[in-house]
Amino acid sequence: MSQPVARHPILDFLALFLSAVLSPFLCVPYFCVVFARATARSDSEFYLLAGLTVLLSVGVPAAYISWQVYQGKITDIHVRLREQRQGPFRAGMAGLGAQMLLLWAIGGPARLMHLSGLMFAQSFLFEMISRTWKISMHTSVLAACLAGCIELAGWSTSCLLTIIPLCWARQYRGRHTWGQAFGGAALSYGLTVYPLRWLA
Repeated sequence: MSQPVARHPILDFLALFLSAVLSPFLCVPYFCVVFARATARSDSEFYLLAGLTVLLSVGVPAAYISWQVYQGKITDIHVRLREQRQGPFRAGMAGLGAQMLLLWAIGGPARLMHLSGLMFAQSFLFEMISRTWKISMHTSVLAACLAGCIELAGWSTSCLLTIIPLCWARQYRGRHTWGQAFGGAALSYGLTVYPLRWLA
């Protein structure tokens, strides 16, 4: 774990702001809507897909973590302690697995099902990595979502620059090292964008 650098009120606020706004709990719902809009074949399907993906990809792990924090079994909503991450990972796996199955059951758009399946598969890998190394889930999730936007919604690759300030924020706040932040982003991006291109 890195140590926080010398503190400065403005930098403190900026790092906290970036960590909060680009946290999985806030950015994933936004990206779910983007993915739904990019793949939906009608307005009614868009609303269905957006609601389903937000509920299962974010709602399930958020509900689990909130309950565990309330019970005192997890220290905080961001799950800063590596040894407390196994339960939240499994809740996320359950949500993503259910999402993948429901998308298949309702005949959802193929590209969205591909992305959902990749996210589900990655959750197992990141859970295993987190047993021994505190890889950054903030940067990993953001990178995977941006990869999805590039492939499904036609976003410019310049959107990946967003990852740099988030890596800085996580390192500045002492939550991760630069390696944990950039490593998570690079791994997640590669495991999302290239399989999506292969499956296209």
